[in-house]
Amino acid sequence: MQVEFLEIDGAHGEGGGSIVRTALALSALTGQAVRIANVRGGLQRPGVNPVDLALLRIFSHCTGAVSRGELGDSEILFEPRAALRPYRGNLDIGKVARVSPSGSATLIAQTLVVPLSQAGRLSGFRLRGGTHVPYAPTHEYLEMVTLSALAEVGVGAWSSLAYAGYTSGGAGEMEMEVEPSALCGFDFSAPGELLDAKAVVVTSELPEHVRSRGVERLEALARRDGLELGVRVLRPQSGAPGAAVTVTARMERGFGGGQSLGQRGKPMEEVVDEAYAGFIEFLNSGCGVDAHLADQLVLPAALCREHASFTTSRVTPTLATVVWVVRQFIPVRLTLLGRENERGEIRVEP
Repeated sequence: MQVEFLEIDGAHGEGGGSIVRTALALSALTGQAVRIANVRGGLQRPGVNPVDLALLRIFSHCTGAVSRGELGDSEILFEPRAALRPYRGNLDIGKVARVSPSGSATLIAQTLVVPLSQAGRLSGFRLRGGTHVPYAPTHEYLEMVTLSALAEVGVGAWSSLAYAGYTSGGAGEMEMEVEPSALCGFDFSAPGELLDAKAVVVTSELPEHVRSRGVERLEALARRDGLELGVRVLRPQSGAPGAAVTVTARMERGFGGGQSLGQRGKPMEEVVDEAYAGFIEFLNSGCGVDAHLADQLVLPAALCREHASFTTSRVTPTLATVVWVVRQFIPVRLTLLGRENERGEIRVEP
């Protein structure tokens, strides 16, 4: 019998990795075979990258899929042959893609959480790759913002950091468990009052004064703004020096924050200021979720079969693209209100 593939243009909208990640997740969940052409066609470096390849391997394992796609390819084919099963195992992104540095472990974990919550049994896995790298959530953001928000919509998932992996070199390692979960409707439209604000300063293979300066700068900014900010310091092992700062807010009905990565020649105070600015942008927006969390909530909103809504401090190209991909797979009343780079709102009606 000839398989009917859903055709997805990987150059649509943002034209980046969000199309691949969302399409593979939905294909695994729905059983609909998919062909993604022009993979990452909107980027300067198009083609399948290590994160895409790792996800293709994991979702193929969990669905018995027939798949095609290698590093640098412009096309991915994914044909699930069985209902989505839990994932239990270890995956080294660098070894899968045979490249160094590898891809982001946190980006892969973020993509897997919602699909695996619908797999019927507990998933437990270890990922080796970047944990604090550009264009991906820090492990602390994943844990404190993404997983906390998903817990409110019914997803039970936990993550722990064993080693930190920075752009400067050396793979990190993280573990995750995802429980079988029943998704529920949610309303993050009006955030209400700030319940708590937290910050994490992460440094590896750096002098103590770097951490101290980061903490002192955070405390000074919080005093200036009249905020109670709980600051925590982490010193994970790593194969290379690195630093990151994540600042988060938990509202009565919402989550958000900011993050920033250190690099050679960049003062720790600047790293703190960037992360804190993202946190303040969210806090002052009057919205339920920040610009980066928004695209992670579209899938559970579309799958919960109940009313779901949230406001976001900024409509990003990624958010608009994820909405478009979801509509290709699921006949859902999903509305995106707002222009790009302005305040926006997502509404889903059952």
